[in-house]
Amino acid sequence: MTQEQYRRAVQINDRLEELARVKKEIDETSKHRLWYAWKCERDWRLTSECVMKYIDELLDKHDTAIRQEIDEEIERLKAEIETL
Repeated sequence: MTQEQYRRAVQINDRLEELARVKKEIDETSKHRLWYAWKCERDWRLTSECVMKYIDELLDKHDTAIRQEIDEEIERLKAEIETL
């Protein structure tokens, strides 16, 4: 393995760990939901649930797509690591 391959393998491993952490954090779909937030002085505040309910279906659709994209990235990285 070359030095460059080793560096790439470390990068891939780091990314896989990041993605695994995210997947674990958002594991239960019934307890997580996408949401908009707005910047207020030094912190972020969530948009009111009364307003967000109007786009529930859109948010859920995109949540599903994001979860799929995470899984696809994990598989792509695993395949790349095998070629190294």
